Amino acid sequence: MSFDQIRNVTTEQNSFQLAPRGSDTDEALDIAVLTAWEKVKTDDGSNLVVDLIELYLQSTLPRILAIRNAAAEKEWVALKHAAHTLKGSSSTLGLRQVAKVCEELEEASSTSCTDGVEALVQLLVYKFIKAQQALAAERDRRLPGITRTLQRG
Repeated sequence: MSFDQIRNVTTEQNSFQLAPRGSDTDEALDIAVLTAWEKVKTDDGSNLVVDLIELYLQSTLPRILAIRNAAAEKEWVALKHAAHTLKGSSSTLGLRQVAKVCEELEEASSTSCTDGVEALVQLLVYKFIKAQQALAAERDRRLPGITRTLQRG
């Protein structure tokens, strides 16, 4: 995978962020963003989109727990950092709702108005569950042979 390939996908992905409200961005997963990653070829021939989905699914729960813990402890700098990190990885895969809640958490942790942080953390968990379901379905769709074998066994 070359730097130019990644830059091109990232540029395309960023252009999708300007879609109007009520469009596909209101869904848990903006498939156009995820599909843009198909253009990137890996050196080992693996399915990059599936790899990105797996990485996101494995790394996100610990990040959400860090956000929850930081909010409970009123550690605003840690909360802002964790929310910022999750916002970036969510945006990269087209998980706009998760990214939006992370952005709101970032903003809340930067101001003195932190009253709604707990509600935002709960909303983040809800949005992540929806995103997790959408990503799992997309991963399974991209690996039909493996999925069918696992379902039979």
